[in-house]
Amino acid sequence: MKKPKLKVELRDNTGKESSKKFRREGMVPGVLYSPHDKENLILKVMTIDLSKLLSAKAHGLIDLEINDGETKVSRLAIIKDVQYNWLKKQIVHVDFYGVTLKEKLTLEVDIELIGEPIGIKEGGILQVELRKVEIECLPSQMPDSLKADLSSLNIGEHISVGEMEIPEGVEVLTDPDRIVAAVVHPTKIEEVVEEEEEVAEGVEGAKGEEKAETKEKPPSPAPKKE
Repeated sequence: MKKPKLKVELRDNTGKESSKKFRREGMVPGVLYSPHDKENLILKVMTIDLSKLLSAKAHGLIDLEINDGETKVSRLAIIKDVQYNWLKKQIVHVDFYGVTLKEKLTLEVDIELIGEPIGIKEGGILQVELRKVEIECLPSQMPDSLKADLSSLNIGEHISVGEMEIPEGVEVLTDPDRIVAAVVHPTKIEEVVEEEEEVAEGVEGAKGEEKAETKEKPPSPAPKKE
């Protein structure tokens, strides 16, 4: 499996102010840790390079090229966590986990839905229930995603985790009975809409009755005192 490369640099400064400075300069602060290292490596990576890697969904096993200003060292790693500032649409921090080829990993991978269900052609609606699964495997056997073939699904049928195509050497830790996707009959959705309309009509009708009740003849004025 071809591993994408990502260039990172060691950084000396830590803390909020330093991190803000890195982000203004177009870099993301990060850290590399593993049970094989005595100390964590404090890193920074170009935002544009990290974004390209994430958008390409090629962030399984990564060849990190670490530059300390004098020498360059390569390390195998995976992206363990990415923190975002959603308001600014900005990556604020990334965690890398160093691995070895003989060490099994536990991680989440995406589910790739393939094929158009038969039920969709017959008017059914696809409902996706699960986007990721947890797996355990060696780094050399790590898949970019697990495939779920939906092409044979009729209306009322579903595919579960245990029915997906699992590569050799990969153990799926997610419950095999978890539903990945299902094709449902559109009447289920229509019934919900009809119920909502009935409720709305009932409320409007009640308001109309209230208005009708208030449209009574005003009481006759009291007789004048002579």
